[in-house]
Amino acid sequence: MTKTEQKLACLENRSQNAGICATAPAYLRQDTVSKEDDIRLDQKVRAAWMYYIAGQNQSEIASHLGTSRPVVQRLIAAAKEEGIVSIGLHHPVANCLDYAQLLQEKYQLIECNIVPTYNEESTLDSVSFGCYQLMARYLQSDNAKIIGIGSGLTLKKTIQRIDFDSPNSRCVALISAMNDEGKCNYYDDVPLLLARKIQANYYQWPAPRYAQTRQEHEMWCGSRLFSNVSAAAQQADVIFVGIGPLGTQSPIFKDGFINKAQLDELTARGGIGEILGRFIDADGGVVDSEINRLITSYDIRQNQCPRIAVACGENKRPAILAALKGGWINGLVTDEHTARWLLTR
Repeated sequence: MTKTEQKLACLENRSQNAGICATAPAYLRQDTVSKEDDIRLDQKVRAAWMYYIAGQNQSEIASHLGTSRPVVQRLIAAAKEEGIVSIGLHHPVANCLDYAQLLQEKYQLIECNIVPTYNEESTLDSVSFGCYQLMARYLQSDNAKIIGIGSGLTLKKTIQRIDFDSPNSRCVALISAMNDEGKCNYYDDVPLLLARKIQANYYQWPAPRYAQTRQEHEMWCGSRLFSNVSAAAQQADVIFVGIGPLGTQSPIFKDGFINKAQLDELTARGGIGEILGRFIDADGGVVDSEINRLITSYDIRQNQCPRIAVACGENKRPAILAALKGGWINGLVTDEHTARWLLTR
C-alpha cells in the first residue's frame, strides 16, 4: 500500500468513525438556499477545517480565505454554534478538503478544489461553483492580471456566476471557437463572456481551431497578429481550461471539429481525451496524428503559471488523469468521486 493509499484509508476510516458525515444535511439540499448562504456556509466549514484539523492559526486562515482575522474568529465560532464542529466536521466539505490535500501531494498541484456531490444532476453546478471560488480569488485584486481561458460548458457556467469587476485584468483566448468554415458553437464565447463580466479587454485567438494543411498552419501561426496574441498567452498569470473525453458523444466531435475517420484514427492510436484541442493518450503524451499537427491553440505547457483544469464526471476521468500525468495542468477543480478515483490510480 502506497503512502497516498494509506492516507486515503485513514480518511475513510475517520469519516466512518469520527463523526464526519458522508451526506449533506437536509437543509443543504434545498434548492431555495441562496448563493450568499452557500458562500457563508462554505467559508465556515473551510475555516473550521483549517483551524481544527489542519492546525493553522487564525492569521494563516485569514490570508488563505482573503479576509480578516476577526472575520475568521466569527466563522469558527459560528461553525461551532451551528453544530458543524463537534468531535469532527459534520459536513461533506471536510472530506473534500482532505481529498484536495492528498491530490496536491500526489500530483504536485498548486491549486486543488474538490466539491461535494449530492446527486448526479447537481455535480456540474457544484464544480462550476468550486471553479468560481478559485477564479474569484485570482481576479479580485488590485493587481493587473492576464487570464488565459479555454472553452467549454463547465467554464461557461463558472463565468456566469461572476458578480464582480476586474477592470485591470486582461483575458486571452487560448483556443479558437471557429472551424475551417468560420462557424462557432454557442458555448465557445467563453473569453468574451469573461471579459464582459469583469469589464476587461480581451484577445481573440486569431486563427481557426485546426488548419486544413500544414502550409495553411504555417500561414496562420506565422502571422504578426498570431505572434502578438501568443505572447499575451505566454504572459498569463493564471490559466483556466476544460478537459474533454474522446468519443462520439464528445463536444469536439459533435460540434464537427473532427470527423468519424479522424476520431477512429485517434482512438486507434491511443487517444483518450483532449485539452485545448490537442488529443492525448493515457500517459498525457500528444497522439501522433495529422490533426494534432494542424491545431493552432496555445500549448499551456509553455507557461509555468497556475494552469487550472475544471472537469467532472466519470467519462472525463481518464482524460483528467492523463492531463495530470502529462504535466498539462498543475491545478484542478473536480467532484469528490473523481478525486477519490484519481487517488486510487
